[in-house]
Amino acid sequence: MANTRLLKTQVEPFVREWLSEQFRQKFTSNFLPLTGCSGSHEFDAVSVDKRIVCGIKSSSGVTSGGKNPSGKIAGACEEIYFLASVDADQRFLILTDQEFYQVLSEKMRDKLTHGIALKYCQLNEELSQLVKKIQSGASSEIDRGKLSYHARDAGR
Repeated sequence: MANTRLLKTQVEPFVREWLSEQFRQKFTSNFLPLTGCSGSHEFDAVSVDKRIVCGIKSSSGVTSGGKNPSGKIAGACEEIYFLASVDADQRFLILTDQEFYQVLSEKMRDKLTHGIALKYCQLNEELSQLVKKIQSGASSEIDRGKLSYHARDAGR
């Protein structure tokens, strides 16, 4: 199974440090209340003064088969929903893959809620390779699942 936990322990701290340099204040992951309901959500990067709230996604661009990454886009839209539901002066979805940033920017052109923006954070080479390895492992698992599913169908 792909170790996506490494995204949380390796990539997110790197992005929080990058944000700290951009905005000259510390960022941590934090649960914040959502407006309009009694729930809360854990955001990947929240400034110390809680005025800047960010989600972080390390999704890649098109699928390994060269298709539109609809599941990845849906995951990003889910995070955008939570960003739209939190009280903050600035809200960002930070993407660490340039191709996915371009795909999502095009898909969401003129569709983002006012006050939410996409930002691209370029990872260092070591983290880029780690993310690619994790993504490759996850893609392999999905492909094996499809093969297994189709094999079961063929046996019916």
